[in-house]
Amino acid sequence: MNIEAEKRKIIDGLMEEHDEWVLKAIKKLLDLDYADEIPEAHKNILNDRIAAYNANPSDTLDWETIKKDLSK
Repeated sequence: MNIEAEKRKIIDGLMEEHDEWVLKAIKKLLDLDYADEIPEAHKNILNDRIAAYNANPSDTLDWETIKKDLSK
């Protein structure tokens, strides 16, 4: 496989691509999309919730209970 030739085909294809979702998918694939990084505050919330779960894993609700509560 000629890597340089394959890269050129990809680059040429990208230059012709106009679908925003295709370009976003390619950015994610290449790990170039930094806009979707989780903010530090959200990471802290997730870490707190994970710690709370690890401290007491039996203190949870099952999906059926949650659906019943939502339908009230």
